[in-house]
Amino acid sequence: MKLNVLTLALAATAFGSLAAAAQTTIIEERRSPAVVIEREPPPSSSVTIQERGGLFGTEKKTTTETTGTGPNGECSTRTVHKEDLAGEKTVSRTNCQ
Repeated sequence: MKLNVLTLALAATAFGSLAAAAQTTIIEERRSPAVVIEREPPPSSSVTIQERGGLFGTEKKTTTETTGTGPNGECSTRTVHKEDLAGEKTVSRTNCQ
């Protein structure tokens, strides 16, 4: 009889400890890192043309046209540099769409 009571008490203790362990739940939230998309602007292109003229080749004209991307979209720049006996002059125009 004492053995049955002792076995019953031992079984109740074992089930009580298992029930207590089963009630402990840990919820862990893991998020994947944010996705970053980087866009590279299209490469810019540049064309330079040099011309000489005038008497004995004293006049020099350099035209540079550059096409690329600006803050508001596609841009093109044209720069004309002239040198002659009277001096130098540079004119630049930019067109952004």
